[in-house]
Amino acid sequence: MRRRAAKWANHRSSLIIVDVQPEYERNISFDVAELLRSAQETYNKILVLWNGPDLGFCSQNELIAYYAEKLDYEADEFLAKATFFDKSYGFFRDLMDHPCFDHYAIVKIVSYMIQRGINDIRELSEQDVQNIGVSDLLHEQLEDYGFFIPDLQSILEDWNGSDICGGGQNECLAEVEILAEAMNLRFNQVQAFIYA
Repeated sequence: MRRRAAKWANHRSSLIIVDVQPEYERNISFDVAELLRSAQETYNKILVLWNGPDLGFCSQNELIAYYAEKLDYEADEFLAKATFFDKSYGFFRDLMDHPCFDHYAIVKIVSYMIQRGINDIRELSEQDVQNIGVSDLLHEQLEDYGFFIPDLQSILEDWNGSDICGGGQNECLAEVEILAEAMNLRFNQVQAFIYA
């Protein structure tokens, strides 16, 4: 189930960290150092997703320096387990922020697009829109939406069954979970390390 909460276990295979970066620190309600220490002690591998310099945010090196500072410059163990991926931002937000499209409808649209190799919602034909069957999705309005399948799709499958944390709960974390659900992947939320 998409919203199943996970607890830190003695040993778990993999963790995905979403948008735990300096630009969002004021929104983060947990101790970042505690998250990073727990992650390095508990998981074999860690996927760090973040919004990078193309969007005016920190580079990978700057993010690593931020993590190293949080870990009192003892980050070697964390970095040995970590893969960093600049995930981009807002790939589904135009529909997520629209009052007519609920979670289920967005997953249905994303799933249809992935199955047919369609990367941008504006590429949907009238027949595609009819086949999707989401009543508020209108072909004549597709040009109004920035809605695309992100490059993140290319690596996410390798992380099926991972724990996931970070945030924001109804923003970037939700985008990653929508993509995963559309790909028939499941993640387990670690509630203690999710921010609003």
